[in-house]
Amino acid sequence: MKKSTKKLLRNLWGYLLLAAVACFWFVPSIGPGAVAILSALVVAYCLFQAPMWCCADIRGGGLCRNNAYGILLGCHIRQHKGQKLRMAVRQQYWGRLVKRIFSSIGGQAATFSAVAGLISASAATVTLLVKKSP
Repeated sequence: MKKSTKKLLRNLWGYLLLAAVACFWFVPSIGPGAVAILSALVVAYCLFQAPMWCCADIRGGGLCRNNAYGILLGCHIRQHKGQKLRMAVRQQYWGRLVKRIFSSIGGQAATFSAVAGLISASAATVTLLVKKSP
């Protein structure tokens, strides 16, 4: 396998896992527990590892365009590392955070994948609980 292909797979494994989870819903031999765990991994990937722009505040009122990882993490600059995470915690900044996340295609893909993974994990957990009930 070429080096560039390995790097691409290492950066985008969460999206491939999301596609696998979608297929696993139609395979009866894969239980809802496995689907729930894999869906949770997709959500974790989107929150902390998916490639996207940093979009932290910079001088002059613009947004940082450095590469970052995940919806909640910033780029390599120390002040940017936790800025989006702090915005997620404070309710008055949620609108600004959503605007920044949706400013790039990477952020949009990560957000929609995280929502799909969260819905899948929730549905699999409910299915697992209903199956276990007497």
